[in-house]
Amino acid sequence: MIKEIIFNEKKITFVGTAHISKANALQVNEIILNQRPDVVCVELDRNRFYSLINKDKIKKPKITAIFKSKKPSVFLLAYVLSGIQRNIAKKYKIDPGEEMFSAITSAKEINAKIALIDRDINVTLLKLTKNITFKEKFKILFSGFFVPKKDLKKINIDSILKEVEEGKENSDMIEQILQIFTEQHKKLKEILIDQRDQYMAYQLQNMPGENIVVVVGAGHVNGIINNLNNKEIDIKKILTI
Repeated sequence: MIKEIIFNEKKITFVGTAHISKANALQVNEIILNQRPDVVCVELDRNRFYSLINKDKIKKPKITAIFKSKKPSVFLLAYVLSGIQRNIAKKYKIDPGEEMFSAITSAKEINAKIALIDRDINVTLLKLTKNITFKEKFKILFSGFFVPKKDLKKINIDSILKEVEEGKENSDMIEQILQIFTEQHKKLKEILIDQRDQYMAYQLQNMPGENIVVVVGAGHVNGIINNLNNKEIDIKKILTI
């Protein structure tokens, strides 16, 4: 999914990716090298950026580490969520975050600035542990992001990948998934998607440079764009646990 907009006299190219797509990783590289932007913005925070560029040095955490953690509920939630992502990525034979790594290496190649525009992952996880119900925590820990079977049949991951990889400006499949997710997990969507859309839009509102490429998950593109002109984003609320 690729969208180009003009905002505050700046050209912003959104590259919406499927986090499990090799084609998207190559696409990101191609767009950055061709457009030679001043700034490349990625859907990462400092912690995830460090983990990504040092992935060969960082060992996968063991579940037993929960007993040593100062925030065991946060550790367990992060462990389960990263496990879900790793399992999906393994199925499609790709490293998690490969398109973000491609964006970073491509930016370095053309000496573009790299901007980390996502909210601190620890804030997101703490908000989840404090604001979702025990029932929803149970669903995440024991069945991932639970989706009823009747709705699960509507989701075809291969079709989603095809839509995103082909660069379709609007993906009906992604919108359908977001709708299902909203109906099943309203609070989860608010914390995981809506608040982060606002946070990333806030970062872009005053981003320097005249030519900017933004690499984010395809499900965030429309939400970020819709919030770019929002001058009343409550950043304090978004960052308050």
